Amino acid sequence: YPTFISIFSFNLVQLGIASAERILELITTETELDENKAGVAKPIQGEVIFENVSFSYNSKPVLKNISFTARPGETIAIVGQTGSGKTTLTQLINRIFDAENGRVLVDGVDVRDWNLESLRSQISTIEQDVFLFSRTIAENIAFGCADADQQAIELAAQEAQAHEFITSFSDGYKTEVGERGVTLSGGQRQRIAIARAFLTNPSILMLDDSTSAIDSATEDQIQRAMRRISRERTTFIITHRLSQIRWADRILVLRRGELVDQGAHEELMARSADYRRIFARYD
Repeated sequence: YPTFISIFSFNLVQLGIASAERILELITTETELDENKAGVAKPIQGEVIFENVSFSYNSKPVLKNISFTARPGETIAIVGQTGSGKTTLTQLINRIFDAENGRVLVDGVDVRDWNLESLRSQISTIEQDVFLFSRTIAENIAFGCADADQQAIELAAQEAQAHEFITSFSDGYKTEVGERGVTLSGGQRQRIAIARAFLTNPSILMLDDSTSAIDSATEDQIQRAMRRISRERTTFIITHRLSQIRWADRILVLRRGELVDQGAHEELMARSADYRRIFARYD
């Protein structure tokens, strides 16, 4: 018996050492990204300009010579086939990646000249794979806005069409969600993420297939809310939802990393074969 316990304990220690090495590797990894603490820190108005922007990942070109301007308050839809660079384009705005050639400007200032914390604190991204913590629903909504009171949290949830399902739980906003939100449906998780965005009130909002797991009735409610919130901020939408694409002020059409056309829905349907193909596939 002592021998068995010794061998069992030794195996546990070895597993612990292997796990600790992987964790420490992550903790001690240093990024080359400059936080630029002395950089520009001010309220963002929401103008975004791409000037001849190119980007490669692992030596593979992802974006090639992209140029466009998004004016403050505009809603820009980005469409294209899988792998055309849609998500990467938005990730250059909040400096998940930095452009290799060309410049990305926010309010006329190169994103690399912004204080990184100031830049990112004013940009919200809602992705298809929403990350929730194993905490209460209220704490998950207030993530990134720790000083928010209960009234503000509930107002954000109402705007995101989440209040009704939250109050249906016996513990309401104090309901604990499982790790990564496994106790909630995909649509519920996404509404929590949208409530976060309402609460943090960003100047630039990026929606990456954020309503894909939501039923049609809920999606209609959320879209009305998103149209209200998007009037006050610059919004980039990556989606297959035709209704969202249609109400965008402008649509960027990407093909294999190149911006092949841009404009409103009607004009693109009239002149762009790429857009018609994409639209027909979504339809």
